[in-house]
Amino acid sequence: MSTNNFPRLRFNFGFLLESSLGTSRVIELDYPTIQVSEDVTLTPLQGRLTATRTSEGVYVNGRFQSAILTECVRCLDETLVPIDIEMDELFYYPPETMPQNEDAFAFDGETGFIDLGPLMRELSLLALPTQPLCRPDCLGLCMECGQNLNEGDCNCQDDDIDPRMAKLRSLLE
Repeated sequence: MSTNNFPRLRFNFGFLLESSLGTSRVIELDYPTIQVSEDVTLTPLQGRLTATRTSEGVYVNGRFQSAILTECVRCLDETLVPIDIEMDELFYYPPETMPQNEDAFAFDGETGFIDLGPLMRELSLLALPTQPLCRPDCLGLCMECGQNLNEGDCNCQDDDIDPRMAKLRSLLE
């Protein structure tokens, strides 16, 4: 994925590389809607981001409130699920000091920019509940006809007897 498609979460922290250890910059984020990747759009994205110069690179941390559009697991309707995102990441500089860890990020000192889009996408998806609901009392879909029971009852008969046991029903009647 090209960073040119989603540039609004790229920040220039190059000045921190020339600053003394402990120097930090606070950035307030308040986007009504922001597309952080092809499959993730956050509505809204609000919070505070702090970037601090450390001996290993630039440490970025922050807390954000947002909501993400996803499907309800019961009725399959699209719903906006509120999420809280906590960012806590070290961007190593120079990149050669980065540990041999696939989860680590390197800071490109030549451009001075840090792209938080991929990290924000990952943290947003991890913040989603495992079973998002449109509302706590969602009734879901009818197992027979697929009618959304939140919109009204269906006309299905409540026949909960296993067809293999239908002969035994005659004994009850």
